[in-house]
Amino acid sequence: MQPAAPRDPPRHRLELPGVTLSYTDEGQGPVVVGLSGLPGAHHHWRWLATPLFAWARFVRLELPGFGEARLPGLVRPLSLAARGELVARALERLGLTDVSLVGHSMGGLIALEVAAHHARAVRAVTLVASPGPRPHFPVRVWRGFAGLLLVPPLQRPLARVARIAYRRLGFSLRDMHDEGSVRTVVDAAFSDFERHRANLAAVRAPVLQAWAADDPIVPRRFHEALARARPDFQQLTFADGGHDVQKFHGVELAEAMRRLVEAARGG
Repeated sequence: MQPAAPRDPPRHRLELPGVTLSYTDEGQGPVVVGLSGLPGAHHHWRWLATPLFAWARFVRLELPGFGEARLPGLVRPLSLAARGELVARALERLGLTDVSLVGHSMGGLIALEVAAHHARAVRAVTLVASPGPRPHFPVRVWRGFAGLLLVPPLQRPLARVARIAYRRLGFSLRDMHDEGSVRTVVDAAFSDFERHRANLAAVRAPVLQAWAADDPIVPRRFHEALARARPDFQQLTFADGGHDVQKFHGVELAEAMRRLVEAARGG
């Protein structure tokens, strides 16, 4: 079910050494931090936010390339470990401890990275349409294009080409600037799935895995492989919803997250 009124609150900037992040912060209760995928910004959570506000404080964190978040200079691959470290630093700066993370798509890899390596800060994790233990895209093709994007004179013109491709794939270009256009390919292409598999094995926080059988971006077999890798993860599956379960099933997802968080908090 979709909530009746999606929410798009104002952003705040968060200045960290060498990088600017951006975030929104609304509601009261247990803290839930949203981590978007590639591409992804705070508005990707707008349908989930409304039902979450019934019981949670929801912070949507934007990483470099999206919203008002920036990493100055030429785009270079930002590793999974580096993205997790950015999230951990942001949580510390914002004074957020004992949080529950929700990661959409590639944001799920970051959520598990934080949960595995900064476990004291993380109470529970929800994965929404997140990749499995192995890449769900042709790595050689993506790395070939990423290699071109990493050539300084080509970054700007190829960023425009990438934006056309994203639009044709059905991605929203809202809040995506040139850095985000490049970073979507580069960071995805060089995502460390070996580290992701290690994080999957290491995470001890309770995890909810939510996905739809008709997901065109991360096909069903990859979600099933993730479920097999960690059969202890709770499952929330839908026949439809594509790659945006949080949009089309926001009410059901928020309720499942509430139960997960309450159980993790001993409530």
